[in-house]
Amino acid sequence: MKALVKTPNTDIYTLEERINRLESTLAELEPRVPENKVSIILLSGDFDKAMAAFFMANGAVAMGMEVTMFFTFWGCSVIKKGRKLKGKKFSHKLVNLMLPGSSKDLSPSRMAFGGIGRKFFNVMMKGNMSPLEEQIELAKEAGVTFQVCSPSLAIMGFDNDEWVVPVDVCGVAAMYDTALRARTAYFIS
Repeated sequence: MKALVKTPNTDIYTLEERINRLESTLAELEPRVPENKVSIILLSGDFDKAMAAFFMANGAVAMGMEVTMFFTFWGCSVIKKGRKLKGKKFSHKLVNLMLPGSSKDLSPSRMAFGGIGRKFFNVMMKGNMSPLEEQIELAKEAGVTFQVCSPSLAIMGFDNDEWVVPVDVCGVAAMYDTALRARTAYFIS
């Protein structure tokens, strides 16, 4: 006995009509399909979280993905050149004195050991993994896009020339534009 399979009656549409309907459906779906991109949003200024962010970024690039990293508030310290105080207003100088000057000054989120935690981790990492500064340089050379949150710049008193990587200064709308089109988005706080 032959099984009956119910199929849509395609006889009522011409081939051209069917193609037009398919193209219309495809046009509706295309904006919802994620692109081969990764978005990493870094709020944290902790050493271990910055390491994780750059390992993920460099790993994604190695897999052929396009990567954008968005740095906001404390995360901005990860890609700063150093502590810059000249020409800043008093409140911005205070903020900059309280924050790490650069990636070399970041402390781990746990096991800080009263300030020697970073040195301890550097010794443990030696010969096993690349230092954070090397990871940042690898990401830069690999073409990772770096975005810095413009409200963070204004609040914390950072200038456009304080970065070890080329940055696009933008707001959260640009971050969302990237994150919503990415296959994967990470928020590291």
